[in-house]
Amino acid sequence: MRPLFSILKTLTDGNLHLVEEAETLESARERVDELAKVWPGKYVILNRTTGESLSITADGETRIQ
Repeated sequence: MRPLFSILKTLTDGNLHLVEEAETLESARERVDELAKVWPGKYVILNRTTGESLSITADGETRIQ
């Protein structure tokens, strides 16, 4: 069974790049915090079942929603 959430990075051209997947929303958000320390920018967490998404702008220090 595939994880429920996809973590995507918004590239400079506006396209989305699949970074990895996570089992829970909480683990996806924690992973975005970790990723932002080395790759700051805009991320999207996508619930593949419902199609709902959460956009996060992460600067490596503070997550702004």
